[in-house]
Amino acid sequence: MSVTLPIFSLPCKTNKDCDIVGQLCCNVNGKMRCQKGVPKPAPKPIHTPLLGFIPRECPTNPVIEILPVKNCTNDTDCWPRICCPDGQHSYCRSTVPEWERDPSGFYPLRSMIPYLQCTPPPPLLFDLFPKPCRTPIDCFPNLCCQEQGKKFCRPPKKSLLALIATVTQRLGRR
Repeated sequence: MSVTLPIFSLPCKTNKDCDIVGQLCCNVNGKMRCQKGVPKPAPKPIHTPLLGFIPRECPTNPVIEILPVKNCTNDTDCWPRICCPDGQHSYCRSTVPEWERDPSGFYPLRSMIPYLQCTPPPPLLFDLFPKPCRTPIDCFPNLCCQEQGKKFCRPPKKSLLALIATVTQRLGRR
């Protein structure tokens, strides 16, 4: 596969040479040039099981974090949470529950998880004034969601107000 050099790419030696144009220094056909690129993500860590047998892994759809945002390098920095990569940095996160391993009896809890999961942030073009938060009370009925090193108010995957309306409607029929 042959990659052609862009007409207006700057020659470079390190990424620092490309900071002025907001790009990365890449090797293209043996020549170092400033290119748009995506930095290599942090490697996925391996976590020791809790109590020696309960597996722990980083969440793909994290639940809200009650504890403050904290940078980390390994799991010992985060106890009882685990250290998970998020972009170029790693932050302490709560582990993913292992519902699939023992589905019996956990259905009520499993059905409540979407009310505690944040929707992903919108594209930057539409997220002009995100509301920062520190506690869940700052955002109610939305959630205080950790996004890399900061927390912002975001709606949950399932609306808590819709749940309350459904429950009160069902109780009203009885």
